[in-house]
Amino acid sequence: MSPHRTFLDDLARLWNAWEVIPIWGERRTTSRRTHVEEAGSRLVDRRTRERRRAPGLRIALPPKLAHGWIAFECNDERRRVAPIPEGWTELSEEALRELWRRAEQLPPRRKRLVE
Repeated sequence: MSPHRTFLDDLARLWNAWEVIPIWGERRTTSRRTHVEEAGSRLVDRRTRERRRAPGLRIALPPKLAHGWIAFECNDERRRVAPIPEGWTELSEEALRELWRRAEQLPPRRKRLVE
């Protein structure tokens, strides 16, 4: 389970903060394939088959989100800080509020037809 914190903002509203570590994201950001001739005999031509162990949908994430982020949520308001700052779970409430203030504001979640 990822770390979770709650804190009050400047208007005394309760916010939740937690780490998001994407396991479904595409971690490959560039093609690392080397021409077999350049690499010599130590490499095998990997272009012939998919080598991933777990099949499924992969979503290309922006590089700054590839290693995770802190999500902030209060009612319909959402914010995000990426990458995850080291030691954020031990920050004082005031320092966590400062991190929240600098966080990227996100649009509200889209409502589903049935909730």
